[in-house]
Amino acid sequence: MISISWETIGDPAPQGSKRHVGNGVMIESSKKLPIWREQLINDIAHAADGCVFDSAIQVTLIFKFPRLKSHFNSKGKMKPTAPVYKTTAPDIDKLCRAVLDAMTLAGVIRDDAICYSLEAQKMYCQPGESPGVSGTIIDLEI
Repeated sequence: MISISWETIGDPAPQGSKRHVGNGVMIESSKKLPIWREQLINDIAHAADGCVFDSAIQVTLIFKFPRLKSHFNSKGKMKPTAPVYKTTAPDIDKLCRAVLDAMTLAGVIRDDAICYSLEAQKMYCQPGESPGVSGTIIDLEI
């Protein structure tokens, strides 16, 4: 079994919501997406080191988001009631779409249709963690 893992630091951006700008032209709603996608492509390609997956893969993604000010008390300590899981926007499926497309654009997977299993989580950063995504691709047919 072959697998690769990587981490991309930055603000996770969703892909999928589009807005109309005129003359039938649609663009991505997320202005952060181009920068995020470029970071993903570079990090995934570097981790793959020339490895290309072209059969059934399993993908695991853990998205980390910065904590809100309301998660901390007046002394800067995290409140015991601060949530671990992020249950607000952006939608997890749109975050995954951005990563799967970046894997394809990086040339690491032939097509995102070969992903037969996808596990994803949205969490808030713990102290000392940076926002971003950590991912693993496992080739299940080798």
